[in-house]
Amino acid sequence: MKRSAPQRLFALLLGCVLSLFLAACSAQSGRDDTRLTIKRSYYTADENKPADMGTRDGDYSYFKKLESGGTAGFLYKTTPREEVYVLWDGQVIAGPLTTPQQIEEVVAELSSQMREEHETRTSIMNNWPTGNNQRYRVYDADGKLIREE
Repeated sequence: MKRSAPQRLFALLLGCVLSLFLAACSAQSGRDDTRLTIKRSYYTADENKPADMGTRDGDYSYFKKLESGGTAGFLYKTTPREEVYVLWDGQVIAGPLTTPQQIEEVVAELSSQMREEHETRTSIMNNWPTGNNQRYRVYDADGKLIREE
């Protein structure tokens, strides 16, 4: 049975949440270095971003500016271990991602979801109000044609 995009994203995120929970349970208590803090932030497509972006603890590379004014992107952590978190409007939606395979799965899912959103919006815009070059007939309450456009 093929899962829909929201179901796949939910399953993937559930796995990431479980990973985060297990990591938190196994972490030593009293450690301060597990907090998620953005220290440097740059737009992914910015030509002026530092060459070492994504290598320092707290680097945040965002790929989407949201309508709410927030951003969506990747937060890189190097302490206590190398991890990547996906932030969406300030909330962690995936992470800690510790392997390239986990990161690729999340990127593929986000890409698929964003592509579907784009196609939906484009379809609505292209077909507004109900399609292109269509004739409209307006009738009165008795069923008599009033006008045709």
